[in-house]
Amino acid sequence: MITEIGIIFVILLVSTAGLLAGRKVHGASDFLTGSGKASSWLTTGALTGTLLGSQCTLGTTQLAFNFGVSACWFTLGTGLGCIILGLTFADRLRHSGCTTQFQIIAREYGALTEKSGGILCTTGTFTSVLAQVTACIGFIPALYPSVSPFMAGVLTVIFMCLYIVMGGTWGAGMGGIVKVILLYVSCGACLVLVLMESGGVLGAFSNAENFLTASNLGVIRGISSHSDFTARYMSLTARGVLKDLGSCVSLILGILSTQTYMQYILSAKSPEAARKSLYWAGILVPPAGVAGVMIGLFMRANYITLAEVNALVSAGLKVPDMPVISSTIQVFPSFVMNHVPPIFAGIILGTLLITIISGSSGLLLGISAILTEDIFSASSFVERHKLFFSRLVIIITLIIAVTVSNLMPINAINDLGFMSMMLRASVVFMPLLCALYFRGKINPRFILASVILSPTLAILGSLAKIPVEPLVTAMCVSVMCCVIGYVIR
Repeated sequence: MITEIGIIFVILLVSTAGLLAGRKVHGASDFLTGSGKASSWLTTGALTGTLLGSQCTLGTTQLAFNFGVSACWFTLGTGLGCIILGLTFADRLRHSGCTTQFQIIAREYGALTEKSGGILCTTGTFTSVLAQVTACIGFIPALYPSVSPFMAGVLTVIFMCLYIVMGGTWGAGMGGIVKVILLYVSCGACLVLVLMESGGVLGAFSNAENFLTASNLGVIRGISSHSDFTARYMSLTARGVLKDLGSCVSLILGILSTQTYMQYILSAKSPEAARKSLYWAGILVPPAGVAGVMIGLFMRANYITLAEVNALVSAGLKVPDMPVISSTIQVFPSFVMNHVPPIFAGIILGTLLITIISGSSGLLLGISAILTEDIFSASSFVERHKLFFSRLVIIITLIIAVTVSNLMPINAINDLGFMSMMLRASVVFMPLLCALYFRGKINPRFILASVILSPTLAILGSLAKIPVEPLVTAMCVSVMCCVIGYVIR
């Protein structure tokens, strides 16, 4: 009961911030961009609150459980992307006079490119929303096993609507500040507990190595020596150099190509405030990855998953006598429930739940902007009822995401996150770059070709599991289209 009090306290605290923010929303401009009146603190809160979603917390810990320090690429790439965005596109996006990235692209390359790119980019952003919703549906039953996935989905829709539907960008900013404070206190407390129980950083690695190399689990996972453990858990490229570095590049380009972050840049009251917010977000995000990696290592040394138990039984090997968790999505919440005092555990679990909600809510805001401003912009109904339509889009998108996520494997959170960034980057990055820096110099037909061909190749490459990172192929095609378009004006 004490744990539940902590969870309810956090949910009410952040939801109240979102509802209060709704008082500042009087029209679509307030909802989508805050009418350009937000301080650097509010913009930092919105940015960091959206960036620190399930991939940076649950996903990083989940990945560290299996791959160690290479799990920190999501937070590292995200932080670098924010800083690069502040150094490159931020001022030009503000000076464009547009609300969406595709309005900038349409001004140069036509409405067909705008609508085609908008649909594809929305699909990519929806993939990330799907990752967040999948995490939420897996997270709630981890706390309360009696809650069905369907009911977890219903609760997810309610929580996300409270957070973003009323306040829009203002809600993302005010709720984000509260969330970031809670999240860093929570991650810091968990990190301290891990170091105390493990005997420091080296102790955490040593404990995980001793368990894997001395148990049958190490046999079926191919870790039987110090060199095996080092290659798997102490290497930044444990999943392969092309895979991990390619993922980092995907994240950087994805940040530069995401509509949500443009809205936050426009919401800042000045160019200086926008840049400062991006730099702060770039600094604040990576430390969350450090905490996630250490928690993942601690859990690796002390817990085993149900899938691993089944694999050992099937191989006729003895199962280690240690606690069992149902799946890797429960690595972080299981640590909190079993190793943190109840009242603080409730606050941390509530913060993790809000982390998932806020990360998805900011992306939903971007989807709403693209559909409102780019896809259905010619509709007289949308123009007359733009605020209502913006909110309706978020609710409908959420319901679709909850429906689809019940069919998704829970361990796919980080893969969905990387794929989302890859799709957004392949659609938006080069056309936006050309529209901002090479105005009037590229043949529009080849930009349209880039918008369609690049994400298609990225998806096919992912499905075919080619050895080259799919984004590399997609970006090569996109660059080629733009170069040909420059030559054949």
